Amino acid sequence: MRRLMLLAVLAAPTQAGDVRAVVEKHAAPIVKDKKFATAVVGVLDEDQEQVFAFGEFEGKTPDRESLYEIGSVTKVFTGILLADRVKSGVVKLDDPVQKHLPNGWTMPRRDDRDITLLHLATHTSGLPRLPHGFLGVVLKHPEDPFARFDEAELKKGLPDTKVQQAIGAHHEYSNLGTGLLGYALAHASKAESYEALVRDRVLKPLDLADTGITLTESQKKRLICGHDNKGKKQPNWDFATCGACGALRSTVGDLLRFVKANAEPAGPLKDALLMAQQNWRDIRPGDEEYGLSWVRFPCKKKAPPAVWHNGQTGGYHSFVGFLPGRGGVVVLCNVATFDVDKVGFAVLKHLAEAK
Repeated sequence: MRRLMLLAVLAAPTQAGDVRAVVEKHAAPIVKDKKFATAVVGVLDEDQEQVFAFGEFEGKTPDRESLYEIGSVTKVFTGILLADRVKSGVVKLDDPVQKHLPNGWTMPRRDDRDITLLHLATHTSGLPRLPHGFLGVVLKHPEDPFARFDEAELKKGLPDTKVQQAIGAHHEYSNLGTGLLGYALAHASKAESYEALVRDRVLKPLDLADTGITLTESQKKRLICGHDNKGKKQPNWDFATCGACGALRSTVGDLLRFVKANAEPAGPLKDALLMAQQNWRDIRPGDEEYGLSWVRFPCKKKAPPAVWHNGQTGGYHSFVGFLPGRGGVVVLCNVATFDVDKVGFAVLKHLAEAK
């Protein structure tokens, strides 16, 4: 087993030891016997931060400033962006998506109903997981499929996209839906792109300088190479369109700041952060709810819910979760494995029970 390096401990020794034991139990197996694997785990316990690093890549131990792709964790930034645009009066949750697309674009409909922005944010639109025509791109370019699926392909395939179930009736995860949400918000805001809009309205106000899509040269040097579970290096994913569903890269340091902002909302984004966290759709009543892209596990003891999201690209897996008013956890890994989620849930459980 590779050594565990405690990078920063600001908690009392007994608390640090308890959290360390939980993290090591679940995170160390991810990198065991894998010379290519790394993982960084950040824990926020009220105002106390701890960061743990596992494994090495090319002789270097990752740290709180190492960059990883965060995949679908991007979606919660898009949900917050939607809340911000609603609070700013630019859009309404029940606006039809069609209203905020450029001329010449056609949203599919079903049963004479329109898909709304809220449907997209809660995955209740009935849209498929991936865009019409995307499979053909994947077969030709499996290692970086989103880079080849551009705006023209999205526009062309959208009218022929089948709404698979009654709009609003069921929860069905859709990368296409969140990708369209980001595109519609950018067009409604007259922004240059989703990337520019999320940077100006969410990332900058939260002081997340190491979170973004396009990296600087210095940031590229801190980007850890991704791998599949067998150790094969994977190219980084680029998004020609639909970036709102999974294009962001970030660090544990930035995401701990993001967790704190959500666990204890304040400042100019307070109302948007709270709006994105609240329950907008019961998925399994009493067990699972959906915010504006956040997943919520309600607590049966009248305590705050566990709020979280994970993400995966070709070579990475990520997990971000928090307990409102309490703290949270970030896990970043350069291996595409769902074992990362076990770390995140174990830490959230520990934080909930320690209170």
